[in-house]
Amino acid sequence: MPTKERSSIRAQLMRLSLVIVVVSIALSMVGTLSYTLHTEQQSLDSNLINSASILAQVPLVQAALQDEIPAEKLADFLDETTERTSDIDLILVADQDNVLRYVPNREMIGDRYTGTAQLSALEGAEPYTSNEAGPMGTDHSAYAPVRDETGQIIGVVIVGVYVRSMAQVTLNTVVCLLGIGLVAAVLGSVLAMRLSGRIKQALLGYEPDAFARQFLQREGILDSLEEGILAIDREGNIIFLNDSAAKMLSMERQDVLGKPLHEVYPQSTLDRILRTGQSEYNVSMHSLKDIRVLADRLPLYEDGVLSGAVSIFRNRTEVTRLADDLTGVRHMVDAMRAYTHEFMNKLHVILGLLQIGEPEKAQQYIMDTTRVQQEAVSRIMHQIGEPSVAALLVGKTSRANELGIQLTLDRESVLSGEDVWLPPDAYVTILGNLIENAIEGLNQSPRASKEVLVSIRESEESLLLCVEDTGPGIPTDLRRTLFQRGTSTKGRSRGTGLSLVREVVEAYHGEIRVETESGVGTSFFISFRREENPASKE
Repeated sequence: MPTKERSSIRAQLMRLSLVIVVVSIALSMVGTLSYTLHTEQQSLDSNLINSASILAQVPLVQAALQDEIPAEKLADFLDETTERTSDIDLILVADQDNVLRYVPNREMIGDRYTGTAQLSALEGAEPYTSNEAGPMGTDHSAYAPVRDETGQIIGVVIVGVYVRSMAQVTLNTVVCLLGIGLVAAVLGSVLAMRLSGRIKQALLGYEPDAFARQFLQREGILDSLEEGILAIDREGNIIFLNDSAAKMLSMERQDVLGKPLHEVYPQSTLDRILRTGQSEYNVSMHSLKDIRVLADRLPLYEDGVLSGAVSIFRNRTEVTRLADDLTGVRHMVDAMRAYTHEFMNKLHVILGLLQIGEPEKAQQYIMDTTRVQQEAVSRIMHQIGEPSVAALLVGKTSRANELGIQLTLDRESVLSGEDVWLPPDAYVTILGNLIENAIEGLNQSPRASKEVLVSIRESEESLLLCVEDTGPGIPTDLRRTLFQRGTSTKGRSRGTGLSLVREVVEAYHGEIRVETESGVGTSFFISFRREENPASKE
C-alpha cells in the first residue's frame, strides 16, 4: 500500500508546478518587460518625432517665432494641443537664440533654454529624440527644427514626456504578467492534481518511491530463483533476463537488454510463441553452455493483445541424465511385468501338456517360445543403439503380445546411440504415445488382424520415425483437431498424447504427416532434416 515516509506524489507535483510557474513568470516578466519597453520606446519615439515634426510645420508656430502674432495666441494653441494629445506631456518652443517662446508655465516665457540637446536641431538636423532633462523635468523629448518660408532655421519645437508615463507602461506590463501567472498557477495546480492521480493509477495506487521499492524487491526475488527467466516483447526484443537465465545462456544482462533475441541468441525458437500464441511446456533443449534445460514458454498479453513471450528455464542436466536412466529402467520394468504375465500363461500351457502326457509337445513349445522371444529382443537390441528406445520397444512388444497384437520393428530400422537428433526422452514421448495409441485402438477393434509396424530410419541428412497400424482409422470429425489437447476417442481426461508429440516435434523443427483410411489403418510419419535440426534451443 502507499507509504507516508516521503511526501506524496500529489504534493511533489504541486510544488514542482508552482516552481515551474514562478520561474516561468519571472523569465516571462523579464523577457516580456524588456520587449514591451523596447517596443513602447520605439512607439514613443515615433510619436514624439511625428508630433514635433508636425508642430514645426504649423504656420502659427512659425508666425510666433517671427513675431507676427502675439505670444498669447501661440500659448493658447499649444495648451489646447497638449490637453488633446494623450501621448504628450509637454511642448516647448524656443527661437534660434534658445529663448523660450512657449512654456506651459507662462512665467518662464522669455527665459533661455539651458539644455544642449536642442543645438543639433538648431543646426538643421532631422527630428530626433534625447533623454536630456528639460526645464520642466521632462525625461524624454523629441526635437524638430522650425524653418521659415525660405528654409532658414528660426527655432526649435520640443515635445516631451515625464518618467511617470514610462513607469505606467512598466506597471501595466507587470500587472498583466502577474495576472497571467496567477491563472497559470491555478491551472498548473489543477493539472498537477489530475496528473498525480493518473500516475498513481498507473502505479497501481503506489507512490513512486514505494513502487520503485516494490519493483526492486520483486526483481531481487526473480534474480534469486534457480530457474532462468527470459522475456521478449512483440518485436522480439529482450525486455527481461534474470541472473539464472544470464548464467545459463552465457549472457551479460546489460549487454542484451533491448536487443533483438536472434541477434544475441540466433538458435532461439521463443519467437514462435509470438506467431502461435500457444504455450509450450517441458520442452527439452540445450543452453549455450550445453546445459540440459527444460523450458516452459508462455505468451504475454496486455489488454487482451499478444504483447510478448516469456521462457522459464529449469536446469535439468543431472536430473535429465538420471531421468533418462530411469526411463530405460521403467520400460525394462514394464517389459519384465509383461514377460512375467506372458510366461505365467506359457508355464500353464507347459504344465497342462505335461499333465496330459505330452512331454514332447511341451519341450517343443518351450523351444519355440524361447526362440521367438530371443529373436525379437535380439533384433531390437541389435538395430536400436539407444537403450531407452530399445527398452520402450521391448516393453511395448510384450504388452502388445498380451493383447493379441503383433508389434514388429521394421528389419531395415536403425538408430545409433549417439543422440545426434533427439534426446532420449523426446524419442520416448514420440514413439511411446504413437505406439500406445495404436495398441489401444487395435485392442478396441473387432478385426482379426491386429498389427503395429514401427520403422526408424536414420541417415546423415535425416531421421524418419513411422508407426503404422491396421486399426479402424481416425474418425473424420477428429482429423482436423487431432493434435489439439483434449482431442480423443477414449473419453474424458484423455487426448494429451498426440498434443505432446506435436509439441516435441515442433520444438525440434520436425514435421508430422498422417495418413488414415477408415477400416484400413493409420500411419504417422515424423521427419527431421539436418538443416532444420537445431543442436541447441532456447
